[in-house]
Amino acid sequence: MQRYAWNIASQLDWADTYCAEYIAVTQLQADALVTMDPDLAAAAQSFVQISSVEDLLTMIA
Repeated sequence: MQRYAWNIASQLDWADTYCAEYIAVTQLQADALVTMDPDLAAAAQSFVQISSVEDLLTMIA
């Protein structure tokens, strides 16, 4: 996972993998990223599907 995170961080010109790790885990799990952080969502959209909290709540209701 760390290799994926560094690759993503590098592509996004990030100095560390903190946020890239969320994207990497989502990518490796073939899942959608649910976040309330608009900056993370914008950066992640070219790597994974983004879903809203409302989408998540609808799925579990």
